Amino acid sequence: MPCMTTRQGTVHGTTITLDTAVPPLEGKRVLVLIEPIEESERELSRETQAHLWQAWIKDGPQGPIEDCVS
Repeated sequence: MPCMTTRQGTVHGTTITLDTAVPPLEGKRVLVLIEPIEESERELSRETQAHLWQAWIKDGPQGPIEDCVS
């Protein structure tokens, strides 16, 4: 199963600068979904983050998430 992850970054023309690296995907072609982040959406409560993360792990778009294997 492919490694799936979420990162935030900034778009500069045709380049996206990520806030943090994704070492397992270094040098690989990836599919990128781009959504704007509203200032009010940048900070979620710990409870909201935990709830959303658990829902994503359980019901990700292609089923449960498994650990990435390099």
